[in-house]
Amino acid sequence: MSGTWSWSPPVDLDLWLILFYVASLLIGAKIVEVVARMHFTRAQRYGEQGFEYIERRDAYRCPEGNFLELHRVHDDKRVAVYRAQASHCRECRLKTRCTPSPDGRLVYRSLAAWAETTVGVFHRCVSVVMFAAAVGLCMVALWRRNGEAGSAWVATGLFVGVVLIIQKVQMILRVVRSN
Repeated sequence: MSGTWSWSPPVDLDLWLILFYVASLLIGAKIVEVVARMHFTRAQRYGEQGFEYIERRDAYRCPEGNFLELHRVHDDKRVAVYRAQASHCRECRLKTRCTPSPDGRLVYRSLAAWAETTVGVFHRCVSVVMFAAAVGLCMVALWRRNGEAGSAWVATGLFVGVVLIIQKVQMILRVVRSN
């Protein structure tokens, strides 16, 4: 082992497989977060389906034009609950499709961004574990191949993985501290 890193392309299939696996882990971790964020957004839209949020009034308008006013805020869950007047719902022609409740339709609005929810923190932790696996794999490959062809590529993968882990851990800690 000479201790110097080579930027020449790796000729060894083993090293190509390691680099491919590291890249797959880094890309996969990002995909996990993107898909989770899309699912969170879709779930919010589904819960509000047919209702329009009027920000200046802090209320929802139902498809029939009635308003669901702010009923309560669950600070611990970071959710605002909006309720329609029961009298409006009882007389509504859409009641059977809208709500079975005799007390009026409820709509829940998340006051937290995706990253601030427990689901968001969970998925960020999953991506940190995936980044850590990529970093560990790079460290083993560097240890085994120090100075051989392609070792600088592995070192670059290691650096990228460490930077991404630091960013994700900082975001997670910010969220945990704010809750």
